[in-house]
Amino acid sequence: MHPARDALAQTPPEGALTLQAAETRLREASRDLQRARRDVERAQAATGSAAARPNATLSIDTTDINPRRGIGAGPAWDKQVDTTVRLEQTFERGGKRELRMARADALLDAARADQADALRQQLRTLRIAYFDLKLAEDKLALLQQTLGLLDDTVARAEVRVKAGDLAPSDLERIRLDRLRAESDLRVAETAQRRAQAELARLLALEGMAGRLHASDPWPRPNVVPAAVGELPADRPDLRAAQSRLQAAQQGRSLAESLRTRDITVGVQYEHFPPDGRAMYGFGVSIPLFNGYDYSGEVDSAYAELGAAEDDRLRIAAEADAELKLRRAELEVQAARAARYLDTVLPTARRSAEATEFAFRHGAVGVLDVLDARRTLRAIESEALDAQADLARARAELAAALNTDF
Repeated sequence: MHPARDALAQTPPEGALTLQAAETRLREASRDLQRARRDVERAQAATGSAAARPNATLSIDTTDINPRRGIGAGPAWDKQVDTTVRLEQTFERGGKRELRMARADALLDAARADQADALRQQLRTLRIAYFDLKLAEDKLALLQQTLGLLDDTVARAEVRVKAGDLAPSDLERIRLDRLRAESDLRVAETAQRRAQAELARLLALEGMAGRLHASDPWPRPNVVPAAVGELPADRPDLRAAQSRLQAAQQGRSLAESLRTRDITVGVQYEHFPPDGRAMYGFGVSIPLFNGYDYSGEVDSAYAELGAAEDDRLRIAAEADAELKLRRAELEVQAARAARYLDTVLPTARRSAEATEFAFRHGAVGVLDVLDARRTLRAIESEALDAQADLARARAELAAALNTDF
């Protein structure tokens, strides 16, 4: 016998969760994505505000009230006071409303792209957390099988000690190795609970964290995406940066339009008993820029435009560098995982089996077999690490390409 006959193929019988099901749950229940949805809702509300026209103003003034003479007898309309009703409406010029709407629409597009980018990043985090849980589970299974093998070895060794075929000191060495494996098992159980808690947090399933198990197999190292050329045009962080640049351009034009004077038009009706004359009036008001010409708003808008352009270039450069790095990393991790699975691990298993066979027939001592088992367990653990690193690299590249895993 030898440890960990293949923990990689083990599927948990309870609470099994596929990566596809986890991604579906993430889209529906993620708290981080809910915040992004709220940002989109706020941006949608802002478009309604941007499309609003100036409200009209209605004013009613009553003057010529003489406290000594009084206001006369009769109904209110016949009182001897001067009443003026005035209605004023401001008309925007310079395309201000259209520019506000265009800017709000661009910011809405940016918010929607931010929502898509939040999903892209959350999917990356979820995929890494999913395979972190699978790694913890498989390492725990590896240690459980190792511990079971050592229990069997201790039982056999006790029989051989009684028969005088094995020294008591060798039995103590086997028991010591078992204690070490038991300690490692406790650490692995803690790592699994930690991975379950992280995955449950991402999926808003904290109440059932202890029942979550990763049931998908490890990604195959021979399945590597084709060579990647340019960044995908639909990558959401690039779209968000471009939309913010367009919003800044509209904001600059909107700031410049403030220098185009709006016109306020007013009409009025005046009533003054007792002769009952009705008088009408008309007026136009135009602001005078004799104290301030909106230079601060214009300069600020140009600064925001420059910052938006800098952000767009920075995000594009970082995304391009990230894509190249993720592609190279995936190639390295795929070659490493293939080397472990195709060469290193099979060789270590054959060597351990040969040592086990020799130990059972008395050809080697207990130290040799314990050393062979520790070596095999270490290599199997490294093989799991290699597969986990490959899965993480696949998740990183999928995020960089904004594609499915």
